[in-house]
Amino acid sequence: MTFQRTLVTTALPYANGPVHIGHLAGVYVPADIYVRYLRLKGENVLFVGGSDEHGVPVTIRARKEGITTQEVVDRYHKIIKDSFKGFGISFDVYSRTTSKIHHQLASDFFRKLYDDGKFVEQTSEQFYDPETQEFLTDRNIRGECPRCHSAGAYGDQCEKCGATLSPDELINPHSAIDPNSPVEMRETKHMYFKTSAMQDALRKWIDSRKGWSKTALAIANKWLDEGLHDSPITRDLKWGIPVNKAGYENKVFYVWFDAPWGYVSISQAANENWADWWKNPDAHYAQFMGKDNVKFHSVFFPEQQLAMNDNWKTVDMLKAMNFLNFEGGKFSKSQKRGIFLDSAVEIAPSDCWRYALLASAPETDDTDFTVSRFADIVNKDLNGMLGNFVSRVCKLTQKNFGNIVPKAGDKNTELESEINAKLSELTNALDACEFRNAITALRGLYAIGNEYMTKMEPWALVKNGDLDSAGTVLNECMQMIDLFARVSQPIIPSAATK
Repeated sequence: MTFQRTLVTTALPYANGPVHIGHLAGVYVPADIYVRYLRLKGENVLFVGGSDEHGVPVTIRARKEGITTQEVVDRYHKIIKDSFKGFGISFDVYSRTTSKIHHQLASDFFRKLYDDGKFVEQTSEQFYDPETQEFLTDRNIRGECPRCHSAGAYGDQCEKCGATLSPDELINPHSAIDPNSPVEMRETKHMYFKTSAMQDALRKWIDSRKGWSKTALAIANKWLDEGLHDSPITRDLKWGIPVNKAGYENKVFYVWFDAPWGYVSISQAANENWADWWKNPDAHYAQFMGKDNVKFHSVFFPEQQLAMNDNWKTVDMLKAMNFLNFEGGKFSKSQKRGIFLDSAVEIAPSDCWRYALLASAPETDDTDFTVSRFADIVNKDLNGMLGNFVSRVCKLTQKNFGNIVPKAGDKNTELESEINAKLSELTNALDACEFRNAITALRGLYAIGNEYMTKMEPWALVKNGDLDSAGTVLNECMQMIDLFARVSQPIIPSAATK
């Protein structure tokens, strides 16, 4: 399918640590492959990304390391940006949510929604640390999970069982900053977005989506089925975008209020004609993310866009991936479990990672990455099928015809038909963002080349003195190498260019 314009965004990686190969497989390589494919078709694409730099975890890391929060996000923004560049993720621009343009945009959008009566002020009780004299956000409270009884669950989520929590549900709650510091409940006021008022509009909108993955639709409908509740969009923090309202001088916006609007602010930094994508009903908008981000992008962000009533482009195709685990467990930098992007290219070239990760992409279920499977895919497909085919063809041609490609013979309609059928499979898979199927089709193309060469035996034709027939076969093989380079470019761009 061809669109006049396509906007592509990826979940903003949090600037609290490096990105690992699970993030690559679930978000950034699929998005980049789709973008490169669209560009090859000549479509007008805007591809933006950036670092999410607000929220609590960066402040916790800063305290532990004895540095400023700005120093933390500056460090990891650079690491993440450089890592993406090393893996060929072809953003038009990669920016950040601490930029001036983003702060201004978030403040302006809050004011518009506030003036339109989309917020209500509510008072609630929140954990407070009397020693540091500050309210503790959900992530600054830890305790025993009421579901699985794991120690160390956060006030918003248990990372062991995945349960969504509120701080007052925790058993024996304590401060995550200082476990020995006493905590108590105190009243505080916040601005709440009238989420409940958007229930019907959001249901109608989600029901109209046609290009969402099953995972994304299931998560979105689960939230709607459980009923939407008004949610606070301010926090008692010093780090973040200050709330531009009297009486809220010591508060900032909740990170999930401002971060999604980062797609717009980054687009504004990328292209002066950004409105051609964001205010154009004929544009096509595709988002890529892991399943843990779906609730914010299928409910929290679009409800604000719809509430604006200002012709904002909402997502058409939401590609949500499941999780890629590592050798039977979750990725964990603290436990040194997993492979992170800043070291992955020391193990193998970026194209190897791009191809192998997509060959077992977690599109329908969580999948497990193993080093042995990675090596097997690279050796069989890229080295054994593609690399060996190119090497054999080029060596045999140079040995017998020099540096000149032999002349073509009569059209091989059977070979052409076989290739076109496989090209159709590849195109359909990429149009639908079915990446494992795309790898299967691409592997099938490589197999056609190898099978043709094995069947035609050009080395035997040379040995028998039939150089014309040998040249015809090698010409066909050379044409297939050229074809392989072009159709492989979205997936293995560096090798394809070479």
